[in-house]
Amino acid sequence: MLKEEFGDRIAKALTPAIVNKLDKGISDYIDRNNEILMTLDMSQRYSFADADRALLYNAVGISEAEMKHAIAQSKAIYKGNKIQSNPFYLLSFLIVRHFAIKKDDEHARRMILYMSLMMYTSAHKGVFKYNANKQIMDYTIAHLSRNFYLRQVTSLYAFLEDNAATVYNTYKARLINGTDTDLAYITDALWHRVKSKLQAIGEQYYKNHRSGNYLNADTDNYSEDDYREIDNNSFIIDRVVNKTYTKLINHQYDNRLLKYAITQSDVSYQKLKNLIEDIIDSDDGVRKVVSSIVEYYALASGKSLDYIGRGDFIVYMKTAYGTNTDTQQMAEIKNQIDKWLSDNMYKYGRANFGKTVRQSYRKSVYMFFVFMINMEAKA
Repeated sequence: MLKEEFGDRIAKALTPAIVNKLDKGISDYIDRNNEILMTLDMSQRYSFADADRALLYNAVGISEAEMKHAIAQSKAIYKGNKIQSNPFYLLSFLIVRHFAIKKDDEHARRMILYMSLMMYTSAHKGVFKYNANKQIMDYTIAHLSRNFYLRQVTSLYAFLEDNAATVYNTYKARLINGTDTDLAYITDALWHRVKSKLQAIGEQYYKNHRSGNYLNADTDNYSEDDYREIDNNSFIIDRVVNKTYTKLINHQYDNRLLKYAITQSDVSYQKLKNLIEDIIDSDDGVRKVVSSIVEYYALASGKSLDYIGRGDFIVYMKTAYGTNTDTQQMAEIKNQIDKWLSDNMYKYGRANFGKTVRQSYRKSVYMFFVFMINMEAKA
């Protein structure tokens, strides 16, 4: 059996230093593909290459050829099933088994997540052979019923992470038992969970494709006469604030805005992402900050509010942040962001961050909101 042949070697290889190296390799992979993983955009897929699989093979000192040979000798693994007999998946679960025995549930789940990343992109290619039309996919995701689990999460990463935890909790005893039959069965179970959810969404996508349904980003269209009647400053402010706030509380923001917000800073993309998610979930002052930014620009810039959807708005608000302004709006913005940092930053590392680090995160949160408002004003 595989556990007899490789179990001791894996246990000996996975020293704390090697586990840390695995953690870094997995984190690096997620960071490289965050533009897809941290969204619900299923119109694209990332790649999972030989070098990504080599992360595990190299960590435990077991080659793919050794795994294939052992699998070929096993009477319990059906070689005609490419999933159950996949050497990378089976090695992954042998490593998961090691962590489960050590009662290291966090690393066990993380390993299942990593192999799920390969399963997802493989299953995606099967369901959407040539990728998918983004506008049709956006329409599909936006119109899924609450029966679809994907509507309950904020990103593909969250979906795969939760799926990995469910499989681990369900099959933990069988993982520890670890016979070849157990490992093959759990591998197939994980694959089925990932693929079946993709197929269900694929069915909806192709139905919308046939019907010509797609999501047009420019959904707010007003006639010239309508604008003459209602397009005053108060209306523009309310419209932009409402659109931005609604998108935020539904976690419907473009992850590129996070990257823009940390440009020329040492702020971690993932920590800022986590921070923004926690801020949105708390819904503590979110609308007030959006409103204060728009109101500040309206009162201080002297420009038409049409500029909110232009680059001028970003440049002006970035400059305004760095000035020693005493306006009520800017004071409220900075005070609320400071509160968010105090309420949440302890979750992402040290309990107390230095002044420089704190200022960097405060500015990045501020710029994220500025970019979000700018994007919604364009629509």
